[in-house]
Amino acid sequence: MKKWFVLSAAVLLAACAHVNKNTVNYQTSLFDHTRYYVVAGNGPDKASAQANARANMRAALQNGAPDAAQLPVLADVLANAKTEKVWKEKGAKPANYFALAVLDRALAEGMLTPHMDTLDAKLAGFTKKLNAGPEPFAALKLALNMQPFVQERNAYQDLYAFINASQEGYKADDFATYKAALKNAMGSVKVSIQTQGPQHLVLTALITDALNRLGLGVADASATDAPLTVRVETTVDGYESEKVKGLEWCSSGASVSMVDETLGVTFARFHVQDRAGTSRAADSLRRSMQGVGEKASQQISQRMLTYLKIR
Repeated sequence: MKKWFVLSAAVLLAACAHVNKNTVNYQTSLFDHTRYYVVAGNGPDKASAQANARANMRAALQNGAPDAAQLPVLADVLANAKTEKVWKEKGAKPANYFALAVLDRALAEGMLTPHMDTLDAKLAGFTKKLNAGPEPFAALKLALNMQPFVQERNAYQDLYAFINASQEGYKADDFATYKAALKNAMGSVKVSIQTQGPQHLVLTALITDALNRLGLGVADASATDAPLTVRVETTVDGYESEKVKGLEWCSSGASVSMVDETLGVTFARFHVQDRAGTSRAADSLRRSMQGVGEKASQQISQRMLTYLKIR
């Protein structure tokens, strides 16, 4: 037993002797990663290595929580990251320095939670009103006012979960309740999409995607009782280019009307056009109709939100 212990100690000492303490992996391993978030950076001198470590930490946080990039608190969180270690890489020519930016996870989380508590109080109020059972359009109007607060709260949640050592969100069950209430209210009023004309299914798909991104529910194609309707008629005009020989040009258009069936009101009418020229007529048609669909979808989304907020 004693002989085995002496042999093991010798092996351990030999292993330690070969540890390269000049590596980023070794230096970061010296920190308790359940307590600290550590990011490395390098540069030709100490100052640039420190600056790059901080920049890399900012990039990591923004990549991990993209929606949090515009939150003012992010700058405050990064301001509390410290440069704990700077060292020069041995034998590197030209000179190369490394630095570690170290963020105290608990400190950063504590900077985020007051903002989330404030948002949760507002979301709880909206949820209480929605749970009282208002009629669908009133519920939808509440949901549209609630939506920006959910989006902001979600940005904080993503950042909090990224910083948290266990990648857990803050009061996740409560937040899930608020999001469920929002989703149900947004889907309480269905929109029917009725398209006709050449390549009209392209517009059906694009408009459906746009409305779904808003959180609005889209009625089944066979539904006849949807309270909101988007009607689209497409047109196509193919012609050869006079300016660039050999190209097959296609000009496409779409006439759109948006109707509140409950009130019998057409609250928006507009027309969009787009054109494309390629060596193949079929490709020109596809590209021009895609362009029409994108333009129409954008306007439909904007006009729908404007109308529902003031209805």
